[in-house]
Amino acid sequence: MQKRLFLAINLPKEIKDELADLVKKLDKANINKPIKWVEDDNFHLTLHFLGSTPTEKLDSLDNAIESIVAGFSTLNFKLSNSVDAFPNLHEPKVIFLNIKELNDDKALALQKQMGQALEILEFEIDPRPFRLHLTLGRVKSQIAIQIPSFQFPVSNFQVDTIDLMESNLTSDGPLYTILKQYKLKA
Repeated sequence: MQKRLFLAINLPKEIKDELADLVKKLDKANINKPIKWVEDDNFHLTLHFLGSTPTEKLDSLDNAIESIVAGFSTLNFKLSNSVDAFPNLHEPKVIFLNIKELNDDKALALQKQMGQALEILEFEIDPRPFRLHLTLGRVKSQIAIQIPSFQFPVSNFQVDTIDLMESNLTSDGPLYTILKQYKLKA
């Protein structure tokens, strides 16, 4: 059996609420455009997408991630007011909000160490440079998007767990389940 997995940082409720408000403003500015906005409860920071993973690999994955996360302490971030898109704003496929790390790049080091361990376990790792961002929506066809000017609260937040997540794709969008939480040091 296989599970569609990824490693992520889930966000505090108040941050998800702020992102939901931002998405409402972006949706209003881009009304009737083919954009699938992220559901309020699904906002997260993906560290690594693992894809379809055989269940027999879960124990070795669990051991590797647990030992890496145990070496890192609580992570602090700051939302920015910078909405951007991959590959760019002129031909957007993914609309996102930049976030800033307030930890002397500890989150980047954690993501890199996880990637090295995942490669040893024969997971295919995304070769593109890692960028801290929160996906807000996915564009279904090539369109220009409008980014209105507005005041967006620039909030700080702290996380103390890294989550192994399962993604089940449905016609209504993905359903995410936390399979395991890995505690960061206090």
